[in-house]
Amino acid sequence: MKQTLRRFKNWLGQTLRAVWPLLLSGIVLFVLLMVIGGMVWKDYRTALIESQTRQMELVVQSLADSIQFSLAEYDDRLDAAVQKLEDHPDLKPSLARSDTLCDIWIENADGVVTYSCYGVTAICDVMLTDSGEGITYWQYHSGDQHYLVLKKQAGEQSVCLVVNSEVMYEQLVSDIHVGTNGYVMIKNADDRIVMHPERAQWGIDVLEGRRRLYNNTQLDMSSLEELLRAQQEEVSGIRDYYSYWWTDPDVPRVHKISAYRQLSLGDSFWIVSAVVDYDDLYEPVAESFRKVTVLFICVAVVLGLFIVLVFRLQQKERRNVTEINDLKSLNATLEELHRSEESLAHGQRLQLMGTLTGGIAHEFNNFLTPIMGYADLIMADADPGSEIYDNALEISDAAQKAQDVVKQISSMSRKNVETVYEAVSVEKLVNNTLKLVETNCPKQIILKEELDLNGADVLGNSTQLQQVILNICVNAIHAIGQDEGTLTLRADVVPRTELASRLPEEKISYDWQSYVRLSISDNGCGMDKDTLQHIFEPFFTTKKTGEGTGLGLALAEQIIRTHRGWICAESTLGKGTTFYIYLPVLEQQHAQEQLQWGQDRKLRILAADDNKKVLDLLETDFGRLGLEVVTCSRRGEVRSLLEEQPFDVLAIDESLTGGSGVDFCMAIQGKYPGLTRIIMTNTPTREIVDARRHRVIDGYIVKPVSAGTLLEEIRTCQRQKQ
Repeated sequence: MKQTLRRFKNWLGQTLRAVWPLLLSGIVLFVLLMVIGGMVWKDYRTALIESQTRQMELVVQSLADSIQFSLAEYDDRLDAAVQKLEDHPDLKPSLARSDTLCDIWIENADGVVTYSCYGVTAICDVMLTDSGEGITYWQYHSGDQHYLVLKKQAGEQSVCLVVNSEVMYEQLVSDIHVGTNGYVMIKNADDRIVMHPERAQWGIDVLEGRRRLYNNTQLDMSSLEELLRAQQEEVSGIRDYYSYWWTDPDVPRVHKISAYRQLSLGDSFWIVSAVVDYDDLYEPVAESFRKVTVLFICVAVVLGLFIVLVFRLQQKERRNVTEINDLKSLNATLEELHRSEESLAHGQRLQLMGTLTGGIAHEFNNFLTPIMGYADLIMADADPGSEIYDNALEISDAAQKAQDVVKQISSMSRKNVETVYEAVSVEKLVNNTLKLVETNCPKQIILKEELDLNGADVLGNSTQLQQVILNICVNAIHAIGQDEGTLTLRADVVPRTELASRLPEEKISYDWQSYVRLSISDNGCGMDKDTLQHIFEPFFTTKKTGEGTGLGLALAEQIIRTHRGWICAESTLGKGTTFYIYLPVLEQQHAQEQLQWGQDRKLRILAADDNKKVLDLLETDFGRLGLEVVTCSRRGEVRSLLEEQPFDVLAIDESLTGGSGVDFCMAIQGKYPGLTRIIMTNTPTREIVDARRHRVIDGYIVKPVSAGTLLEEIRTCQRQKQ
């Protein structure tokens, strides 16, 4: 027994002496990894939070500009109604209703409504703002419905414009998401809430109203008071503070972040504020920390196993060789980790730079727009050669040079790169793409091409479309792998009904008669049903880590959608995959020669709107100017008139009965290339702005429209074409 105990002690001593250096080395290495990981973690957390707070600032700036634009439009309508009432006291003001504009009132000196255009009734709550320019802003309610009422004196009476503030708020913030519990609110200069996601807070004071709402007068509001003082003194900014969530009945004190910006209302102002829980911004950072923690735990486990392995190999007299090989492998892993960290930091810097340059370009374009617009208006009304005309021309030239500088800045942000749409030969597109595919295609893969297009063209950007086809072909090559296989690209023209069997009816535009169908087939590994459902989602990939971003097919789907097309896929696991791309066929140019308007004849305009009053107004205004205008109210009539007689300009309402005005202009671009296409809209949507940038339309005009404003837009479009 004693001998056995002695042998065990000797073995234990030898083991400790052998393992101790390895154990010490492992501890030092682990501590080193923890220090490096902590440094990387700190920098990553700071960059991510700064990026998200900057995004909040950009959101608030954009929202403030939108609100100010809407209020300015309401002010103009109210001024027009007051002027009309002052000129014709016996003529009651009228209003074309919309989602936001509900009614127009006349109040006597006692505040009693003596006239209502649509019979909307409401109770006055409080005056929000006096602009100092004759217009006051009031908050009214009727049951659970809230209204924003703009008032202006007209003699002893007041004209009131009634705005559905709830609809206005929903339209403005519907596409804005601020964290999990975040929200957007608007206040007046006295910290009284104008709009808020919680209707119970409309019209209340931020401090006292919340104490009443929470039924607690002992809440610590000192941090919130400091924020309110800063919002009164600063035009814009971002601050963190402590307050309470109105959604939680327990009223917990939470750490919040507020990005805010003032919008001017004459002598006063409103404050637009986006509020988010600090934990919402921190959550992505915390998720990354958890991943890093798991990584370090795995490293520790691997390190422990490594020590055990080395000890066992030491007993087999192979300790030195094993230690050298493992150390080499570990050094390579650390170097790869270091390169990955540098790549991640570089990507974050590029993302931040893109966001910054995009915001700068946006703001400068907002400044340049009125400068260039008013300069053009002055030149249009002034005599060429006069001093006023020359000065306006100098302003316009300087603004144009500034616009070129902004475009150079915008090129740093990919989302701001302008893309021009033009007629693209599908046959040429496919052939050029296959030449690129051949250079990257292994010898064991056979490329096949089957085209039956009859010279069909599509309207789009050839570079983007080539990128889509090339990306799918490369994915097909990867799916085939090292095996022998076939990659087949087919293209033909199919009627619109082909899409009707694949898409819901509401997603199909009837402006297109036929579509080019591109199919890219391979006999590779294929996909199961679950994978097939997610292939167009961003960051979804079946490739190994580091071999793919998961953005290729998501970007392809986005490009095809902007081209008014559709992309889908069919796949069978172990047999292969086929991608289908549908693009609308561009109509060929009309046989009748397109005439250009000039000095030899009058300008011929085709105006299409489902509002008869708008059409009557245009006929009257253009008749006074001695110009010819033809009007219609239905989509089918527009096509018939374009077929029957030549026109120089098409002015079409964006939501003409039957579909989108942008889709219609895109459909006829190839058939009538000389036609100037102008959209009439209540609000310039992103779709309309993008359509003009892509040159699908030549311009747009914001309602209310007149012959003068339409002619000015036509002149602008003609100058741009030249």
